[in-house]
Amino acid sequence: MADVSSQQVPQEVVCIETLKVYDFCFQRERRDNACFDLCQVQVPEGAVITCEVKNATCKEISRTPPDAQGRSNVSFAFIVTVRVKITKDSTVIFDKTKDFGFTKTVVLCAPAGTFTECKVVNVACGPCIIVGTQVCCTYELCIIFQSLAVVKLLVPTYGFCIPKECEQVLPGPPFVCPPDLFPPQCPAASSSASTASVTTTNVGANEE
Repeated sequence: MADVSSQQVPQEVVCIETLKVYDFCFQRERRDNACFDLCQVQVPEGAVITCEVKNATCKEISRTPPDAQGRSNVSFAFIVTVRVKITKDSTVIFDKTKDFGFTKTVVLCAPAGTFTECKVVNVACGPCIIVGTQVCCTYELCIIFQSLAVVKLLVPTYGFCIPKECEQVLPGPPFVCPPDLFPPQCPAASSSASTASVTTTNVGANEE
C-alpha cells in the first residue's frame, strides 16, 4: 500500500459505515469453591490433583438505563467448564467435568443503540484441595468487555489503496559442496588465551 506523507492534503472526505467502539476495558475475575463431589472415591496420600478450564462463555443479560454521560451498569452471565483430574502413580482415580455459572456487572459507556461483547482471553485453574467429600478448586479469568455500534463516519481520504507488488518467495538454499564438516571452534575463555604461545611440530621432519 502506498505511503502517505504528513504534508499530503486529503483528496476528499468520504462517509463510511463501520463499527465504533464506545468503551473497551478488561477485568480479572477470581472464583473460589468450584467443588466436585468425589462420589465415595477415596483419595490416597500423594495423589496429584489437576484442574483445567476447558471453556468459558459470556453474554449480556441486562443493563440499566444510561445516565447523563451515557454510562450503564451492564450485567453479563458466564458459563465456565472446569475439568478436575486426580491421579496416583499414573493411575486416574477421579476425572470429572462440570459447568459453573455466575453473573458479573461492569460499568460501560453504552448509550441507546449500542451493543456489548465480552470475551474471556486468558484462564488459569488451581490450586485444588480436598474438603470432606469434595474436591474444590480456584479458577481465574481475564475478561475483555466492549460496547459498540454501527455508525457512519466522515473520514478524510488520500484516494484508493493501491497494492504494491508482492515479494517473491525466496528459493531454497543452493547446493553446497563441501558442507560444513566440523563444529565451529569455541571462542577463547579468557584474554590470557590470546597471549599463550603456540608450539608447532613438523611431523616427519628430519632431525639434524
